[in-house]
Amino acid sequence: MDESEEQAEAPTVTDVVLNLLNPSTLPHVILIGVAGFFLYLVSASDSDTFFAIGIAGYIGLSLGYALTAWMQEMSVIHKFSHFQPLPENTSLVEKILLYFIRIVSAWISPLMLGLLPFALIAMFLTSESGKDQAVYWGIAIAGMFVIWSFAQGRALSTSLRIFVEGRAVKIASIEKNSKRFTSTSLHMIIIAIFALVTYWLLVSGAKNSEDMSFFEKLGPVTFALVAVALQVILFWRTTEGRIADSKRKDTAAFGFAWGLFMQLFVTWHLLSAARRFMFDEWGLFLILEEFILMIITVIAAIWSLAKGSHQRGFKMFNRKNAIFWGLSFGMAYSGSIAMISVLGSRLSEGAIGTLGVSTTIGIGHLITATTMIAIHGWRIGHLDKWLDSAREELAVEIDEVEKAKPEGVFSEDSEVEVGEDAEDDEEDFEIELVDIPDPVLEDDDFD
Repeated sequence: MDESEEQAEAPTVTDVVLNLLNPSTLPHVILIGVAGFFLYLVSASDSDTFFAIGIAGYIGLSLGYALTAWMQEMSVIHKFSHFQPLPENTSLVEKILLYFIRIVSAWISPLMLGLLPFALIAMFLTSESGKDQAVYWGIAIAGMFVIWSFAQGRALSTSLRIFVEGRAVKIASIEKNSKRFTSTSLHMIIIAIFALVTYWLLVSGAKNSEDMSFFEKLGPVTFALVAVALQVILFWRTTEGRIADSKRKDTAAFGFAWGLFMQLFVTWHLLSAARRFMFDEWGLFLILEEFILMIITVIAAIWSLAKGSHQRGFKMFNRKNAIFWGLSFGMAYSGSIAMISVLGSRLSEGAIGTLGVSTTIGIGHLITATTMIAIHGWRIGHLDKWLDSAREELAVEIDEVEKAKPEGVFSEDSEVEVGEDAEDDEEDFEIELVDIPDPVLEDDDFD
């Protein structure tokens, strides 16, 4: 496989994470943070001109990163979007100066590619014919927040499915009824413990028990009961589907592992929403938490989009440009949050105040949790189609590996050697974090 073909491969989770941590692309994380904060201040000003410039800035920079990702194969775009190594044998002063220059140079591609859409939108929204349209543009960007929250839930669901699916295809596709009651009970216990512990650590544990009311002390138990109640309702409404999934060993194991991961994320998003509604103040921990969740979302979105697009023969997302697609999405997401906060005051002219960033983020968490619950419930009963499709894709990959081998290299036992190589390729492709346990079967000895 030549370099161009390797670069066209879909990125793995490891590739996306390494892209985010790569020193050559770290300057863009700085740019996104600084630009997002600056554009928010500009948009929040009382000037209609600055408000329009803020809108144009969010759109322009998001498009700039999208174009940078799309044109990453061009050497000039690649050069001026990555931090270039510093030369050796330079003095400290020269290194500091060169370091600053190289950081700015890494910003050239997204800034220059985003300059034209920024200029066109800014000129239109500040013109006589377009200045009255600025508010509607802001509303459109703010309305995208619902789409981003929905996409977050879908991306998390898809990435968790791909991850678990890579392990489940190795389980035998044999028909054996699993003990659904045992699996359901274990599922509920894990969710209850997770909900109780996380609520206590993040909410109740930060307070003095002497200053807490009786209902506040019951907060962890109440939240755990709510989290478990949601799972009970979901499982009750999907009883027939769960019976269908339990008829095969692989689908039973897949359903348990994927469902557990899904509901752990749902519980976390519900807790995050409750905390955003309960507390308006933003501390360092909350900012760090939202940043981590955004990073997870970017990784999940890029991975799931890349995997799906490559399966359909569409090579837009690859290892070289994954980080820039993520930065484009992140800039658009921050623009939506900023517009919601700014428009609350602008549309009411200060009469009803703003919706608040904290409340807005809380609503986003609810949308994400609802999306994941809906996807989970919708797919229960059809897991066999996912696994059978994944096995067909794995067979195609093995066939491609076999065809790529030079003729005459292997003997009659080459099928075994090719299979082993294909299995190694599959293990390299999917990041291994946890093994899926076999489901509890009716003919197993279980006390």
